[in-house]
Amino acid sequence: MFNETRVGTVTVVEFIRPDGSVEPMNVDLQYRSDDPHAVTLRFQARDQESIWVVGRELLSDGLLAPAGIGDVRLRPGHGNVLVLELFTEDSHAVFHLSADELGRFLDSTYAAVPAGQEVVDFELLLKDLLA
Repeated sequence: MFNETRVGTVTVVEFIRPDGSVEPMNVDLQYRSDDPHAVTLRFQARDQESIWVVGRELLSDGLLAPAGIGDVRLRPGHGNVLVLELFTEDSHAVFHLSADELGRFLDSTYAAVPAGQEVVDFELLLKDLLA
């Protein structure tokens, strides 16, 4: 039997609009030990929601240096700011977030499942896929 651990936090990021204006946006970060390589980011603005699943390692790497070459990219900005870029076929969104807050969240995920000890429960994964 597999004991699932969940880690989560809600933070506020700055959505950088194409015109350069800034809009605060809530982001719910969630981590589950039964999917140990992934972090779910749930962006909430007004009555809209967007969900992205991002690699935990990409987020960890992006704290120190540019990371990601696809739809999700993260890099250090100035001071305590990280720059998160999300790409789709028809749009590009830029967010600024706190490196300290993301670092604390990631520390809690590594306390739950240390790096190198990620194990995927394939029976549970198959059950979720078939549900």
